[in-house]
Amino acid sequence: MTTKPNRATLDSKPAENVNPRVLIDLDGVVRDFVGSLIKVYNRIHPDHEVLPVNSRRLEDFFPLGEGIYKFMEPGYIEEIIQDARPYPGAMEALNRWKMDFDIVIVTAQPEISKASTYIWIGKHDVPTNEVHISYTKHFIDGCALLDDFTDNLEDFADTGRLGVCLDQPWNQSWKGPRVKTVDEFFRLVQSHLYREQIQRIDHSKTV
Repeated sequence: MTTKPNRATLDSKPAENVNPRVLIDLDGVVRDFVGSLIKVYNRIHPDHEVLPVNSRRLEDFFPLGEGIYKFMEPGYIEEIIQDARPYPGAMEALNRWKMDFDIVIVTAQPEISKASTYIWIGKHDVPTNEVHISYTKHFIDGCALLDDFTDNLEDFADTGRLGVCLDQPWNQSWKGPRVKTVDEFFRLVQSHLYREQIQRIDHSKTV
């Protein structure tokens, strides 16, 4: 028998989350933006050949050149963003680890894709209570960041925290920690936090 929610349960304040905060990027990490862009582009320009994308310079891979950025303006951007698929296993990993970590979504979005990004998060029921649309992710509180953009990772690592790269063809210059999947990221962070805890215990014994 399912208990129907009442006003008392809807208004009740949840317990404070004391789990470690981890910052998770969307595009190139959870959401396959490039794959969705190519899918929409190929439908509109079936006679064009799109090259494999291995850098953030999209104009190098689409026959439109610089025109690819105009293609991503209102008219197509809504479909590109809202209909993009999650990477295989990404949502499963977020849901698997949501009881162990406070998952914070951090994503850099231009004005034209902000609303569609919120729609996508709701559509896929992303397990988070906090979303930041920001180009300065290193200012956001969290013990670790999973991202596909090396500039974000460098800025975050410079604060002394753990920046982890989700392996993509366009981020091979990153020399720091790298994972193939979202699930691997959570396991790496868990191991990292455990080592930090052991180090604190060992240090307290010597004081």
